[in-house]
Amino acid sequence: MWWAGVAWRGGDYEVAVVDAGGTPTVPATGFAGRQVPALVALLRDAATRSGDGVATVIDSSTGMIDGHLLAAGIPVYRADPPLLPARPPFASVPAADLARCGATNTAALHRLTIESGALAGRAEQYLEHLAASGPVERELTATGRYLTRGAGTVPQLALTFDDGPHPVFTPQVLELLRRYDVRATFFCVGLNVAAYPHLVGQIADAGHQLGNHTWSHPYLPDLTRGELLGQVDATDAALRAAGTATTLVRPPYGARTPDSLTWLAGHGYTTVLWDIDVGDWAAPGTEAIVAGATTATAGSVILMHDAGGDRTGTVAALPRILGRLLDRGYRFVTVDQLTREE
Repeated sequence: MWWAGVAWRGGDYEVAVVDAGGTPTVPATGFAGRQVPALVALLRDAATRSGDGVATVIDSSTGMIDGHLLAAGIPVYRADPPLLPARPPFASVPAADLARCGATNTAALHRLTIESGALAGRAEQYLEHLAASGPVERELTATGRYLTRGAGTVPQLALTFDDGPHPVFTPQVLELLRRYDVRATFFCVGLNVAAYPHLVGQIADAGHQLGNHTWSHPYLPDLTRGELLGQVDATDAALRAAGTATTLVRPPYGARTPDSLTWLAGHGYTTVLWDIDVGDWAAPGTEAIVAGATTATAGSVILMHDAGGDRTGTVAALPRILGRLLDRGYRFVTVDQLTREE
């Protein structure tokens, strides 16, 4: 089997491929953020040439490409920091280093699936970080810098979409929201904002709110303060270049530590999480997505996704979710409206 490293640098992706012995077979090749289909095509060609398939390796700062690769049937593994050299400024570990890590340290990698998401093998650490963050969350909630849901005193909900914009799924979501006259909040990834700024403009023009979802969808506990703030600052700059701005931030995977929450608040951001996760990131099927969303109660913040993988199920579920919750008398508002009107 050949091994491909998939990395990011600034607004671009990078792929390099080695054989089972670590010898390069495809040199480091760059792709613009909007060229994910071409990146997938290169990997499929490499799989054919190898005669035994190709597996990809990402690091924990690269959380935007794994869903697309898995949806295309390409195996994805994650290499964690102890296995890798230091990341360059505003980039992941280079693709060639990731590919070599796959060939030489296969047993130490974590295999990802659509169902497990990008945090396979880190559940215990993830939960430890969440538990440790509790005191800081309570402090920030008291100052309005941390939110999981509204007060629930009026029948309104905040529908939120993560990981976009996406050239196929975001327009479909926007059309459904328009049809039902519903407002939502979109937490966008900087790589995708830079690739599709016109879609950010369409989101804002339709009356929806924008939020910051970092630049490359990293696992925040693995980042230094400078790396974390660099991620949100770059995304903020991309959103501003697209004609909008925000002080809302959502940590990828909801992963946080006391330090990361403090750093974000000190940088002027309000961290927005959720109380209803419909699980559409795991592609559980339309029925499961509808069932999850319709457990919402007054004040709920509902987490959904308009990018990061195949979101066909999300789009199919959305009309039923909107129809049922509207029929129950709920009004959909942006996150800002949820906090302001309660």
